[in-house]
Amino acid sequence: MSYKLLTRLAVSGIQKNKRTVVPYLIAGTLTVMIYYILNSLAYSPYIYADHKEAFYGAQTIAILLEVAGQIVGIFSVIFLFYANQFVIKGRKKEMALYGVLGMSKGNITYILLTETVLHAVCCIILGIAAGTFLNKLALLTLYKIIGQTPVNGMVLSVKALQNTLILFGIIYAACLLYNVSAIRVGNPIELLHSDTTGEKEPKVKVVALIVGLVTVGLGYYMAITTDSTADAMGMLFLCILLVIIGTYCLFIAGSIFLLKVLKNNKKFYFQTKNFISVSNLMFRMKHNAAGLASICVLSTGVILLLTCGSSLMMLGEKNLDERYPTDIKIEILTTDKNVEQEYTDRVQQAADKADIQTKELVCRRYQTTVGRKNENEIGFMDASGFADLAACVDMYFVTVEDYNHYTGQNLSLKKNEILLYQSDEKAGKVDRLDMFGKTYQVTGQVDYNALYYMIDPSMSLFEKDIIVMSDADELNELLEQDSYAGAKKGSSIYIGLNMKGTISAKQKKEFQQSLKGMGSELEVGFKDTDRMFFYNLYGGAFFVGIFLAILFLMATVLIMYYKQMSEGFEDQKRFHILANAGLTEQEAKASIKRQVMILFFLPVVTAILHTLVASHIIRVFLRMVLIVDPATFAAAIAVVCIIFFVVYAIVYKITSGQYYKIVYGE
Repeated sequence: MSYKLLTRLAVSGIQKNKRTVVPYLIAGTLTVMIYYILNSLAYSPYIYADHKEAFYGAQTIAILLEVAGQIVGIFSVIFLFYANQFVIKGRKKEMALYGVLGMSKGNITYILLTETVLHAVCCIILGIAAGTFLNKLALLTLYKIIGQTPVNGMVLSVKALQNTLILFGIIYAACLLYNVSAIRVGNPIELLHSDTTGEKEPKVKVVALIVGLVTVGLGYYMAITTDSTADAMGMLFLCILLVIIGTYCLFIAGSIFLLKVLKNNKKFYFQTKNFISVSNLMFRMKHNAAGLASICVLSTGVILLLTCGSSLMMLGEKNLDERYPTDIKIEILTTDKNVEQEYTDRVQQAADKADIQTKELVCRRYQTTVGRKNENEIGFMDASGFADLAACVDMYFVTVEDYNHYTGQNLSLKKNEILLYQSDEKAGKVDRLDMFGKTYQVTGQVDYNALYYMIDPSMSLFEKDIIVMSDADELNELLEQDSYAGAKKGSSIYIGLNMKGTISAKQKKEFQQSLKGMGSELEVGFKDTDRMFFYNLYGGAFFVGIFLAILFLMATVLIMYYKQMSEGFEDQKRFHILANAGLTEQEAKASIKRQVMILFFLPVVTAILHTLVASHIIRVFLRMVLIVDPATFAAAIAVVCIIFFVVYAIVYKITSGQYYKIVYGE
C-alpha cells in the first residue's frame, strides 16, 4: 500500500475524530506554550542572565521560574500521556477494522507514526509561536506584579527553544511507542469487539480501601495536629503524598464499597431511582475512579496555589512592617558598655550628613542566644541541637533597668525573678522557667510592643522568647556558661530611624559610609530597599503560582471533557436500555443526569474538603517565610474556593453540552 494513501488515511482519521483530537491538540499547544514561556523568562536578560540581575532580587525569581519549568515538564509527561491514552482508546476499533480489511501491522504503524508526527508538529510549532508572542505579555505582567518599570524589546531564548523541543519530542515519541504497542498487541477481532464485551459487577478492593483510609486519615491527622513551623517543613510534603495516595485508593475502592453498602440496604436500594442510580454508579466508578481522583488532586492543587499566592500579596505590607518596625534599622554587635547614647548621636549625625530628615529614633539594647526547649526547661544549644528545629528557641535578654527605660515603668526584680514573653501560642501562662540550670519565677508578662524591635524575623522557624532579668551581672553570669560556637558574644543594639519622605541610593550609601566602625559587627537595612526585594520575591512566587494554577486548571478541564465524552458514549447505550426497561424518556434522562452530577461534583467537593483540612499546616508552613494572619488566610481560602467552584460548575455546564449531544442527539 502506498505511503501517500496511508498519509491520507492518517489525516482523514484526525478529521473524523476531531471531537477527541482537537481538545488534545489544544491541551498540547497550551502545555508547550506554558513550558516555553517559563523557560524563556527563566533565561531572559530582562530578569537574570550571565550572572547579572536585571533588578534587585531577580536571581531568586529566575530560580523560581526554573523550578516551575521543571514542575511543568514533569506534569506535561503525565498529562499528555493520559490525554493520548484517551485518544488512542477511541481509535482501536478503527485500527482493528483496517486489520480486518487486510492492512498489515506495518501499514497501521505508519498511520500512527504520521498522526503522532502531525500532533507533535502542530502542538510544538503553535505552542512555541504562541509562547513567543505571549512571552512579552508575561514579562510585562511579572514586572507589573513586582512593581518594576516596563522594558522595551524582546529576546528569543535559544536555550528555552532547545529545552522545549527536546522535552516534547521525547513525550510524543513515548506516546507513539505506547500507541503502536496498544494496537499491535492482540488480534483485530478482539479489538473490534472490545467495547461490547459484557462486564461483571465490580468487587471491593479491600487492600486499596484499607490503604486509602489509613493514608488519608494519617495525612489529615498530621495536617491538623502540626503546630511547629519546623515540623511543618518535613510534614507538609509527606501529608500531600499520603493524601494523594489515599484519594486515588478511596475513589477506586472506597466508592465501590460505599455503593455496595447502599445496595445491601434493601429499604433504600429497592426504590426505583436508587436502584438504577446505585447500579449504574458502580460501573461508572469502575471506569472513571482514577480520572475523578486526578480531577480532585488537580483541583486541590489549583485552590492551594491560588490561596498561597494571594495570601503572599495580601499580607505583603504587614510582613514588611514586621521585618522593619522603622524605615531604617541599624543592628550593632558590641562588647562595649554604655554606648547607646554615643551610637544614637552618631546615627543622627550620619543622617544629617546624608541630608536624611528624621522624625523618630528608637534604641534598644539586648543580648541574644539560641536555646533548646523541653516544656518549661531551656538548655544550652550544642552542635546537634539543630537536628530538632521544633525544640529551638530564639532568646532575647534585657535587664530590668533597660526595660524600665523603654517602657516608662518602675519595676524591680529579685535575682531569681524574670518577666517573660513567649511567641508560642500554646505555651499558656508560665509561673516557673528552668533556664540553663537555674530556676526562675515568672512574675509578669513582657510588654511586647515596647521590645518587638529587637526580634529577628529571619528566625521564623524558632519560637521567640523575651526575658527581662534582674540586672546585667545576673544576665552575664547566666550567658557566660553558653559554649555554643554560634552564640553572639556581647550585646546587640538596635537603632531604628523613621524618615520624612524618601531617600536616594546616593544618600543611603553616604549614610552607611558614615556608620563604619561602629561595634564589632554592623548591619544597616532600608525598608524601601527590602520592600523591592520582598515584592520581587513574593510577586515572582505569585506569578509562578498563577501559571501552575492555569496549567492544573487546563488539565482539570481536559480530563472533565474526556470524561464527559466517555460517559456520553456509555450512556448512549444506557439510555436505550433504561427506555426499554419501561422508564419514560424524562425519567431516564433525570436518572442519568443525577448520576453524572454526582460523578463530576464529587471531586470538587472532596478537593474543597482537602483544602480546608490542609489549610492549618499550609498556614504553619508559610510562617517560615511570612507572618500569616489567620483571618486573612481564611478569607483567601473562602474566596478562592467559591470562585473555583463557580468556574468548575461553568466548565461542567459547557462540557456537558457535548455529553448531551452524544447521548440524546440534542
